[in-house]
Formats: sequence, C-alpha cells, structure tokens
Amino acid sequence: MFKRLFETSSGQGPVRASSEERPAMGLPASPTSDWAGNEPPPNNVTTKMSTFDELYRKSTLKSTAAVAEWNILKVAEMLDSEHLRGLSPASKHSALLMALEAAGVAVEDVLQDAVQRQRLLNDYEESQQERLLEIETVKLRENERLAAEMEAVSAQYRSRIAAGAAEIDRQRETLRDWQEQKEREQRRIAEAASACVSADPATSSEASITRLLEKNASVSRYRESA
Repeated sequence: MFKRLFETSSGQGPVRASSEERPAMGLPASPTSDWAGNEPPPNNVTTKMSTFDELYRKSTLKSTAAVAEWNILKVAEMLDSEHLRGLSPASKHSALLMALEAAGVAVEDVLQDAVQRQRLLNDYEESQQERLLEIETVKLRENERLAAEMEAVSAQYRSRIAAGAAEIDRQRETLRDWQEQKEREQRRIAEAASACVSADPATSSEASITRLLEKNASVSRYRESA
C-alpha cells in the first residue's frame, strides 16, 4: 500500500524550487519588498495575482533535504489519493505516519513547512491588501478632484443658464414697457386726430378716428402710386 502511495505521489512530484532557487534560508523579512510591482497599476489595469506555485518558487522556504521531497503539499496529495480517500481519520493518520517514517521525514519538519507556507500566503495577502488600500486612496482622491472639477463646470453652466433666463426676462420687460408707451402714444395721436375732425370729442370714438386715419393713409398711397 505504501509503495503505491510513494508511486502515486512521485508521479506528480512535489511542488518545490531547485536548490539554486531555494537556499537554506528563512522567509524574507519583508515579503512585499521581493515582489515586483508594488506601485499602484496604471489606470484601467487589473492587478494579476500570483499563483500559489509562483509564490512558492519565489520564496525561500527553510527545509531539510528530506522535506524538499516530502513537504506538506505532497502530504495533501496523498490524502486526496484514491488509496486513502475512503479511510477513517485515524487510519489516514496512521498511514501518513508510516509513510513519513519510511521516507525518513520527521513530522515536525513537515509541520514547519506547513507553517512557513501559511505565513507566506498570509504575507502575500497582506501585501495585496496594502496595495489595494494605496490604489483606493489614489482613486478616491482622483474622484474627489474630478467631482470638484465637474461641479465647477456645472456651476459655470448653471450661471450661464440663469444669465440667459434673466436676459429673456429683461427683453420681455423692455417690450412690455414699449407696448405700454405705444398704447399711450396711439391714444395721444387719436385724441389729436379727433380734435381735427370734430369740435366735440364725444362725437368721435377712438375706433372711428382710427378708421379715418387708415382711410386717409390709403388714399395718400393711391395718389402717390398714380
């Protein structure tokens, strides 16, 4: 059974870095400093998140040579294999301990590898949250600036619209004043014409005087055309 477990797990191989990529060192003190592109991306560019394999390859996981072959990821693969899938938790535990013992790997080393990977993932998540906060701060500040500019432009247009409406009111009032003056002027002209027609203003209405003036104007135009 354990031979089949070894063969199944070795077929896919553990996820690990080479000795050149992963020296025997601890996790970086500041994970965010080792990942490129911490500045906010340009406008309309979506951040591409690193995959777990990329994070593991870029990190420096401290582990022994045995754990390099038998890490926590390989243990997870064994648990998902069809050979252990139907077993009880106690049977799985016993099978794993026996497999690790046969491979010469200490349980503590595997657990240390698990802790390092968990810490690596948490550090990366924290760096991305900080990155998101930076982008959010920049974008919110930019949105406030754009909103202020938009409000300023809107205020200018509202002022121009109000000025246009006020100009219409002024022109309308000017026309009304002129129409009132026109009515007074026409009454004055009619009164003067009435005095020319009759000595008694009461015998001549404004309408008749208007018709008389129009008739005289028509006769004058006919004579001029003749």
